[in-house]
Amino acid sequence: MKRNLTLSLLTGILIALALPPFKTGFLAYGALIPFFLLLENKRGFEAFRWSYVTGLFIDIFSLFWIGWVTLPGLLGALIALPLFVALFGVLHTFLLGRISIYAYALSPFLWTAIEYLQSFGEIAFPWTYLGYTQTYYLPLIQYAEFTGVYGVSFWVAGFNVILFLLWKDFRQHQLKGIPIAIAVLWMVLPLSYGYYRLQTACSSKEHIKIALVQGNIDPFEKWDLDLYNRNFQVYDRLMRQAAQSEPDLIIWPETATPFYLRYEHKFRNRVHFLVDSINIPLLTGSVDYSFDREGNYKYYNSAFLFEPKTRRIQSYNKMQLVPFSERVPYSQFLPVHLLQKFLYDLKLGVGDYTRGKKYKVLSFKYSGHLGIIRSSKRKNNEIRLAVAICYESVFPEIVRKFIQKKDADFLAIITNDAWFGKTTAPFQHAQIAVFRAIENRVPVARCANTGISCFIDAFGHVSSSTKLFREAIVVHDLPLRDKVTFYTKHGNVFARLVAIIAIFSLITGLIVQRFQK
Repeated sequence: MKRNLTLSLLTGILIALALPPFKTGFLAYGALIPFFLLLENKRGFEAFRWSYVTGLFIDIFSLFWIGWVTLPGLLGALIALPLFVALFGVLHTFLLGRISIYAYALSPFLWTAIEYLQSFGEIAFPWTYLGYTQTYYLPLIQYAEFTGVYGVSFWVAGFNVILFLLWKDFRQHQLKGIPIAIAVLWMVLPLSYGYYRLQTACSSKEHIKIALVQGNIDPFEKWDLDLYNRNFQVYDRLMRQAAQSEPDLIIWPETATPFYLRYEHKFRNRVHFLVDSINIPLLTGSVDYSFDREGNYKYYNSAFLFEPKTRRIQSYNKMQLVPFSERVPYSQFLPVHLLQKFLYDLKLGVGDYTRGKKYKVLSFKYSGHLGIIRSSKRKNNEIRLAVAICYESVFPEIVRKFIQKKDADFLAIITNDAWFGKTTAPFQHAQIAVFRAIENRVPVARCANTGISCFIDAFGHVSSSTKLFREAIVVHDLPLRDKVTFYTKHGNVFARLVAIIAIFSLITGLIVQRFQK
């Protein structure tokens, strides 16, 4: 019992310490070894139970900050997410019982396939992927332009297997040198490609200047009706200050205007006046609503783009909502009103947002401050931007579809990570965006309410990062996207291939089991 708990705890701690903000991603290379040792002699329900405990430790240490925002969200995460680790444990031990030590060669396939599975559905929470432990090691992850983050998770899981087998060889005094050679190649190959890719990288000739405005508004105060004017004055002041740098676009964070801006004519007119007076487009987060055919309200977490000298407002509605925070998962199948009333009575604050339906890019005309080169594909000097609102930025497929379907020039991420306090969450969330940049070779402008606001180039280099809980204005010349990657064009081919191999291996194990009987 004590040994099992120790091994489970060790895996949980190592994975948590390998994730941002700790620049110790190398700890992930051995984080699964205690888990492998734990599972060596487990089968069936015992494997499930201890794998679930291991997953629980991983999530407690890595995702404890969910409790800062939503108690039901934390409880839901701690109940549901360990099931994925438990699934791995059951399948891994099943293969161990059928094909012995050869099962370890299939472990990276199983682990990566389960991570891919974790990205689907309304309770999807693809946050603690093994690949995200490597965001500070840019030369190691450049091949994500082919495989997405799943390729890096596969690589990390594979390194765990290699080191585990190498350690077993040392213990048994039967070292043949093969595991060492494989370990060296496993590290050298991605590094070689990464250094080559970084050294031969050339920046796009087309740039725009963007200003990020970080208002540092307390999220527990910004929704107070009496403070709307004060909050707006903060952004008005900072925006006029940012305009002195003559940017081509100014970005405010998620729900910078925490009211129905489209319909609040007083504040809408103030935004139009502000944008007209400085003659610079503004992207801001807000909330929105519409009516359905039955006259019921539908509420949205949205992004609005205001342009000078026009009353037109472009908008995008968030599609991937945070489970148990912005929406009760699968509420269409539940007595949602009764459930929400119960949760509200408990003061747990579950929202009732509606999912957006469409991938949309917003566009504005380039003002010419940096002498952009006109190209035949660019009509009227138009710049196209995709917007990922907060949680959406952790989903590789969402960002990919923005780039693939809508040919966006850059990605804007607007978020409000103030809810998480001074925890690891804002750092994790910001670093995850490094993969979205590399996967699609798309530059990223990330604007947060209280940090971390930053810019990320197409190769994952982070610049102009702000501190947490401070007002800030960050201005940067951002190269526009000029390449289409394999990942952007073809999507999660690698993840699907890995999943197919994992399924085939399980079928093979069932066949072997049948013949053994």
